[in-house]
Amino acid sequence: MRCEESFGTSHKLIFLVSLLLSLGIGVSAWVCSWQDKIFPGVKVGNISVGGFTREQAIEHLLPLQEEFLSSSVTVVLGEQVWKIKRKDLGYQLRIEEIVEQAYQMGRRGPFWKRLWELGKILRGGVSLPLASSLDRGKASSVLEKLAQNFIVPPEDACLRITEKDEVVVIPGKPGKVLDLEASLRLLEGLRSSSVSRVVLQLREQQPHITTDYIEGMKIRGLLSSYTTYFDVNNVNRTYNIHVAADALDNQFVKPGEVFSFNHVVGPRSKEAGYKEALIVFRDEFVPGVGGGVCQVSSTLYNAALLAGLEIVERSNHSLPVWYVPLGRDATVAYGWKDLKFRNNTSGYLLIRTRVRGGALTVKIFGNTEEKKDVQLKVVVDQILEPKTVTKEDPNLYQGKTVVEQEGCKGYKVRVYRYLKKSGRLEKQLVSSDFYHPLDKIVRVGTMPVPETPVPPLPEEKPLSPLLPPENEGEEEGSEISEQQEGELQDQVGVNQ
Repeated sequence: MRCEESFGTSHKLIFLVSLLLSLGIGVSAWVCSWQDKIFPGVKVGNISVGGFTREQAIEHLLPLQEEFLSSSVTVVLGEQVWKIKRKDLGYQLRIEEIVEQAYQMGRRGPFWKRLWELGKILRGGVSLPLASSLDRGKASSVLEKLAQNFIVPPEDACLRITEKDEVVVIPGKPGKVLDLEASLRLLEGLRSSSVSRVVLQLREQQPHITTDYIEGMKIRGLLSSYTTYFDVNNVNRTYNIHVAADALDNQFVKPGEVFSFNHVVGPRSKEAGYKEALIVFRDEFVPGVGGGVCQVSSTLYNAALLAGLEIVERSNHSLPVWYVPLGRDATVAYGWKDLKFRNNTSGYLLIRTRVRGGALTVKIFGNTEEKKDVQLKVVVDQILEPKTVTKEDPNLYQGKTVVEQEGCKGYKVRVYRYLKKSGRLEKQLVSSDFYHPLDKIVRVGTMPVPETPVPPLPEEKPLSPLLPPENEGEEEGSEISEQQEGELQDQVGVNQ
């Protein structure tokens, strides 16, 4: 009995193997008969490509490509509607790729996968979707042009300084911009001409500079102000003052940052727009490009002193200048001498400049909660009288003298800063400066006097050095007198 069952099972197994083998041979023979052609029953969209070679299928599908690219896509944004041809949007129909996919149906992959695909083809056929792509660059250009009238740019928050030096925060406003990525994805989803409508997406865009950021800068009000004066009739010097002051205007200084005058203002050259005017060079007043810029740096220096800022680098002129008190000037030369100060407050600083008429004003705004009561005192330790130097002049008659250059005194000075806050007075030595005296130069005539009278030579005016006048500048916080210094020290403790 068992032998009969075993024989029956073996017989069935042999039959099944034979059947599969016959089926495989038959399928293989059928596949071989279509060796260079797409299997019957394969379609691209609604178009049959079965029985075609790949080249024939491409030729057969070209009208489909033209139909696809000529079809329109309805683009909607708000109440505006546009109909745009797919080819103008950057669509492309990848015919070669579609045909290759059709040819590989039932030919690629493991045996079971090929058999399964062939089964589908033989049972009812297979329809492949159109393989389209989108040129994102071209589509982006079209969409941005369509949306340009709907875009509302965001408005950055900012600070406004009133005529009364009040700080006003102008809030930022969000804008509306095209959500380009989302809109492109929608266009890429239109795989066939049967789906042809897309609604463009807008999104809210926050300003680059937000209201919170501006308020976090802690610029609440005026910390210091200083004004110097100049002669507007000196056209080149006045022009240079304007150029340098404009470069300083609206400069922000971060907490802890060291501000560099040279870095912000840049080289003083003709290429940068500066003109020739008098400068101090090697203990002389000589013409040089950028004359007048040191008045801007000196005005800024005094504003920084009065704001209680930490001075990192500063040099005085070799000769006294007339626009600021002794010891309170700051000479600058690009690549050599700089004015630097550190923002030692917890908030940002804002530097504002204004040039009106013959007045230059520098103001520093910041956190008024940290504002200090600042006073400055200049102590003159020594006055050096100028020498008189005589020079023989063969073009001047004997007995005649001409003052070629007026002399000026030299000085040794110290500058102190008094900072009063929370009932405590701190006394700081700001600088110890030396100003060279400027020799008086007198030309003495050596030319013999003729016997016959001759008309007198025109009188020459001596070159006057730039000497400091009695009232040099205006500031918030006056210079402290010895009596005031004593009174302050009686009221509060003094840190030397």
